[in-house]
Amino acid sequence: MINLSLDNISYTIKKKVILKQLDFDLSSDNFILMTGQNGSGKSTLLKILSGLLKPDSFYLSYAQDISVKKNWSVSKNYLRGTFCYLHQTPYLFSGTVFDNIAYGLKQHLFSKRRLKWCEINHKVNAALKMIDLQHLSDRPSHALSGGEKQRVAIARSWVIEPDFILLDEPFANMDKQSRLSTYETINQLKEDNIGIIITSHDPHNGELKFNRHFHLHQGNMIEKFIPE
Repeated sequence: MINLSLDNISYTIKKKVILKQLDFDLSSDNFILMTGQNGSGKSTLLKILSGLLKPDSFYLSYAQDISVKKNWSVSKNYLRGTFCYLHQTPYLFSGTVFDNIAYGLKQHLFSKRRLKWCEINHKVNAALKMIDLQHLSDRPSHALSGGEKQRVAIARSWVIEPDFILLDEPFANMDKQSRLSTYETINQLKEDNIGIIITSHDPHNGELKFNRHFHLHQGNMIEKFIPE
């Protein structure tokens, strides 16, 4: 299990403060719902955590050595290898569903060795089973619905086994059935011991099994109590 402490995360754009010296801890057994109004900094924070956006200030430390704080220049490569960020409109490559899920494995992302084809095939089929889209393995990515594309993007992340997956408004523009299927997929990530942070405006009615709730407001972050 991964335990991290993040301190003094600040971000300003055009003299507007988006994030104001945020301090919080994360563990890979967390399933976090992050809420806040449009422009409150939810997407900004996810992009910083995944190493895609440089903050004004940032310090990272590990639970086993909490006294040693690493700055952004030292931490960004670690973040890119630990957090996998998914935009609300997932980008899929041209080719089939199988090809898209296999992409990170072929590039040995998050892996220290190049995998054999039989290993890639096994992992992709496991991912297809996880998202219940085995029947679409050979379908071109451009022929998928919005909900199917989101689930394929999640599977493409899941298969490379990151410690955390960050989902930015994954239910935008989905119909009810697509949402229910995606709820099941995201809950499965938690069962597989992957840390999850999800931004969303939806109430979810209990379908998502999150265990922490962060709320962003005016640059600050409040952790809200979740009743048992």
